[in-house]
Amino acid sequence: MTSPSTGESFTTAIERLDRALNRLDTSVRSLSGRLRTSSQLQADSQRLAGDLDRANARAERLDQAAETVSRRIEEAMTSVRSVLEEGDARG
Repeated sequence: MTSPSTGESFTTAIERLDRALNRLDTSVRSLSGRLRTSSQLQADSQRLAGDLDRANARAERLDQAAETVSRRIEEAMTSVRSVLEEGDARG
């Protein structure tokens, strides 16, 4: 069967349509894979952001603990010096 306006046979038109549908299917599959990859990357990014927030909070707590320990060591050293000076003064 041939179309009078284009001279293209029905079979040729069907074949062209079939090829176009195959290309569309390939494109859709490719897009679907990219969307899955994008979703995975977004989930990883969110997870890493949470990990970073927790690590930063832990680092802040460690800094505060280090300051406390440093202050207590300084207080202890001052107390020991005071005791030693008292002993030297008596002695």
